[in-house]
Amino acid sequence: MIPALIIWLFKKYIRPALQNKTLPSVNIFGPLRWAAMVAALLCLASGAVAQEQTVKYNVLHSGKVVGHMNLYQKRQGDELYLKMISEVKMRFIFSVKVEIQEESTFNNGKLMSSQVCRNVNGKEKCNRQTKAVASGYQTIAEGKCGKVDQKQIAANLMLLYCHEPADQAQVYSDNFQQFLLVKQVSPHVYRIDLPDGNYNFYSYANGVCSRVDIHHSLYTIQIQLA
Repeated sequence: MIPALIIWLFKKYIRPALQNKTLPSVNIFGPLRWAAMVAALLCLASGAVAQEQTVKYNVLHSGKVVGHMNLYQKRQGDELYLKMISEVKMRFIFSVKVEIQEESTFNNGKLMSSQVCRNVNGKEKCNRQTKAVASGYQTIAEGKCGKVDQKQIAANLMLLYCHEPADQAQVYSDNFQQFLLVKQVSPHVYRIDLPDGNYNFYSYANGVCSRVDIHHSLYTIQIQLA
């Protein structure tokens, strides 16, 4: 759009002025200033255009790919929307298929809403929501209401896939609906202990999460950039 505008301005104002060399009184700087102002406004407007990205991960168990996870990001102005969809198929005594869908919306660095849905073998096992309200946050877990007495949640576990955290930072767990401590264990590697006794390691390369090691009491899986 901007190149088309420049071409139009050139044809309408600049080229006629250059061709009419015998008229020194022709002032092309007025139109040029106007063109520069319009181009600058259009550049600012283009910054408000949504920026979308999808990052793909593989889920591995014992070195074998057992699932996939996609993280979709959409930035527009001060708003950030995240959506994560994962599907994992594993076999213990019997086959287990786990499907998880998570969504988060941030505005000006504040979590406005989030939702976690988890299905196991086609049956819903988890449906939890967090929503910003005047007094803090309202939560719903499998139909039961609760609250989080915090004016602003600046980061949740989903956001860890987009940004490397700081040591001793707190992040909000949309699943457990409480804050968790982030502990740096080595350069660009962080550990988060979960309330159920399990723990995860988050590893980063160039500021982006490249691997997550999930240590569960029954299994260990890795989530790696595809």
